Amino acid sequence: MILCLNSNLSLAYHLKKMYRDFNRNCSYADAPAQLDQLIEAFEAANLYCYKDFVSLLKNWRTEIINSFQRPYDNYKQSNALTEHFNSRLRELITVSNGFANFERFRARAIYSLNNHTFYVLTSSLSSNKRKGKTRGPYNKLKEVLLEDDRNNHVDTMNDD
Repeated sequence: MILCLNSNLSLAYHLKKMYRDFNRNCSYADAPAQLDQLIEAFEAANLYCYKDFVSLLKNWRTEIINSFQRPYDNYKQSNALTEHFNSRLRELITVSNGFANFERFRARAIYSLNNHTFYVLTSSLSSNKRKGKTRGPYNKLKEVLLEDDRNNHVDTMNDD
């Protein structure tokens, strides 16, 4: 087996396995004592590859212990739901090429991210139009002139 080749490699593997078991099976009440034992084991091994990891465990000790609280039907707390909604919002911004009106963006985001929202027409609906300068009138004559220029350009190309 490859672990027999080097004692440091074998030690590093067993330390990693200890940490994974700690993460999977530890309870909130046992977490402080087990985490301290784990930190001592990593420090006693004195492996260069785990030097930064040991400082991480020491610096984030309180947060690591608090992560073992399981108030939701024995599930660990996680920010996965928040990250999911943030990625969906980024996707919405990307697909829409940005929104000029924040109120419309907010309404679209709430509607598209909430599976339990149903669109209903009522008399209380109002527009979220952006305040500011209105667009100028449509100049139909200008469009006709542009269309004629395009046709003339195509005709001159066909004459060659």
